[in-house]
Parts: sequence; C-alpha cells; structure tokens
Amino acid sequence: MDIFLQTVLILGLTGTLAGLGAGILGVGGGFVMVPVQYWVLTDLLEMDSTLATRVAFATSLAVILPTAIATASGHSKKGAVAWDAVKRMCVPPGFFMAIAGAYVATSVHGDWLRYLFGALLLGAAVKMALKPSYARDNERDTTVLMLIVAGAIFGFLSGLLGIGGGYLIVLFLTLVSGYEIHRAVGTSTAFLIFASAGGGARVYFIRVGGLTGIPPAPSLGGYVDLHQWVILVVTSIPASFVGVSFRTVSRPVTSSGCSSGCFS
Repeated sequence: MDIFLQTVLILGLTGTLAGLGAGILGVGGGFVMVPVQYWVLTDLLEMDSTLATRVAFATSLAVILPTAIATASGHSKKGAVAWDAVKRMCVPPGFFMAIAGAYVATSVHGDWLRYLFGALLLGAAVKMALKPSYARDNERDTTVLMLIVAGAIFGFLSGLLGIGGGYLIVLFLTLVSGYEIHRAVGTSTAFLIFASAGGGARVYFIRVGGLTGIPPAPSLGGYVDLHQWVILVVTSIPASFVGVSFRTVSRPVTSSGCSSGCFS
C-alpha cells in the first residue's frame, strides 16, 4: 500500500479514537496521537527520532486546541464544567507553565521525553484502574493555592509532553477535589483550551531550536506538521461530539449544594 494512503488511514483512525477519548474521558487525545504519530514519522517516513518526538508533541497540542474547544462547548452545555476551577488553574499558572514545558521539550533529547511520556501514562493508568468508584465521592473545597499549583504542574507537563494533560487533571479533580467523573471530564476539557494547547502550542509554532533536518513538508509553523494536523483535526472534532453525546450527565452538585450555575 502507498505510504501516503497508509498515513492517511492510520492517522484518520487515530484522530477518531482521540476525539472519542476527548468527548468521553476529558483527555486531550495526546496519549493516543503522540505514539502513533511518532511511529508514522520514524517507521514510515524515516524521520530522526528526536525530531519526530518534537513534531509529534507539537502536532498533538495543535490538534488538541480545536478539539478541546468543540468538546468543552458540549460539556458546558451539559453543566459539567467548573469554570471557577478552570480560571484558577489556567490564569496564569497553567498557560505560562505550558509555554515553559514546551520550551524545555524543544531543548532536550527525545529519548528523555519518550521515557517520561511512557512513565506518566503507565502511572495514570494504574492509579485510575485502582480507584474503585468516582461517582461515590463528595465534592470537596479545594484551596486556591492548590488549584494554582496543580494548574502549573499540569500545564508544564502538557507542554513538555504534548499530551494536553487531560487525564492528569481528571485524576486530580476526582482524587483530591472529589469531583464526580463527569464533572471532572468537563472541567478537564476546558483547561486544555486555555493552558495546555493554547499555551504550549505557541512555542512549537515558532521555535525550531536550531535543529537541522526539518522536512520540507508544509507546516503550521515550527514543528507542527500541516498534513498530520489536517487529518487529525478533521477526524477528531466530529468524533469528540459523538463522545460527548455518549455521556449521561446528572445535575452536578457541589459540596455546598450549588449546581453548575455557581461556577459560571
């Protein structure tokens, strides 16, 4: 099969899965997109591994931005976004730390980025698998300082690893703040817009770190591969709406008895 056709089919399926994940689980989809993009770039297109890592991270964040906007809109209409928490995590800590993380990613060797990426995914998977039930928790007040620190950490990691950080935020909001899973998912997608994708992607758009060997293929700027971006966006956004429609969201209630209107 022609390499171009293989790439289109592989990335099209990847974008669909990433979009479904964004809609159902509140993740940016980077945990799906990055490994597949890296494999396509290195095995099919024979790109240098460090460059391929950065291109995969950059393109993933660039895809997450429009997908997160579409998904967060759907979650917000269902009353599942705690906007006060989003503001505290994103402005300014998440946004600027995502920029810092992306800057670091363009300066270190790709092997270290891949090791950290894999370790975070495995750790999060184990933690979520061992959590017996998200629906039984009572939502707890979380201090402004804790939200700011969390936003800074998640923003930095998402910019560094191109994952958006959605699964980390869902873990934090369920385990620490006691959010039920649907509310954590909706809040996570809103965070991705303002911090992870909005901040971190900016660096990848403009910075190439002096690295040689960047392919002549069209790009959105910097490390963001235009061809991959188009395929992933075209498939992930419709899939994200499907993912949101799968969710049955109960009326979110805080520990003080406020509905979602308390956070608007």
